[in-house]
Amino acid sequence: MSSETPIKYEEKPVDITPFSEIAGEDVVSFIFKHAPRKVTTRVAKAVDHYARAAKLVDVDEEMGAIRLIAAEEELVVAIFEWLKLNEDRFPEHGDFVRKFKNHIVKLAFYPTLAQFRFIFGDMLTQGFTMEGLEEVIDWTAKPVIEGNQVKLAILDNQGKELIRHNPLAISLSRDDIPDDEIVAALLKEFTDLVQRQQGKTLKQFLLERADYRNKLLYASDAGSLTMDESLTDLIGLFKQTYHDLLWTLAVLIGAEPAIKHWGLVSQFIGLYRLALIEAKVLRADNTVVEAD
Repeated sequence: MSSETPIKYEEKPVDITPFSEIAGEDVVSFIFKHAPRKVTTRVAKAVDHYARAAKLVDVDEEMGAIRLIAAEEELVVAIFEWLKLNEDRFPEHGDFVRKFKNHIVKLAFYPTLAQFRFIFGDMLTQGFTMEGLEEVIDWTAKPVIEGNQVKLAILDNQGKELIRHNPLAISLSRDDIPDDEIVAALLKEFTDLVQRQQGKTLKQFLLERADYRNKLLYASDAGSLTMDESLTDLIGLFKQTYHDLLWTLAVLIGAEPAIKHWGLVSQFIGLYRLALIEAKVLRADNTVVEAD
């Protein structure tokens, strides 16, 4: 293709079935119904990458892995696009989500989200106090689609729904940690977890994860990288990634933060910001370090 050849963009029907099987048809349909084109085009490309990756098993395993990574990146960009379009509701993000071409920024998002989900999931398992439920000891929560909103349904131990709650009107707190130190405590837990599980610093883990795709694509002086996992195994691992990112996008689209600079979104962005500072993608003054 010459430099003067125009690129032609064609509208193609989107088969959401692969993502529906992961996150639920109601969730994926909700995103395509309520999100603008700048968001849905990224989700559509993500599902296309995922579907094509599955066809590369035993054919081109490395390219299949690259497509899985690209699908994750596209879903993260979809979230960034929504945040950019709704800066009045989510004001904390602006200085780094605009740099979504930086692979480290994109590929640091899900590990941070997974750590945040683990902590939040642990809190749901152990229970937390909500107004009106102080006397209810044993209950669970699950996200549900309600018209053009996403709610958190609270169920008793018999499975009976008690109330539906705004999932963004929640803030993580602990009796032994002041509220203004929660995010720093989350970063320490994240750092310690990576050290225990990976034997690496958080910076090493995030940089190596972001560089994995490049090592599959390009040779270095040391040679070429060979995948340790099969593509089938990787597909299984990435299903959880896509599930969490799709639900995150649906919640951001379908729920309103109760107060600016407060709650789960603010706390997650704070943790994500500190993780990027650890990876030397952001400076301590929150300015972005441009990629080479």
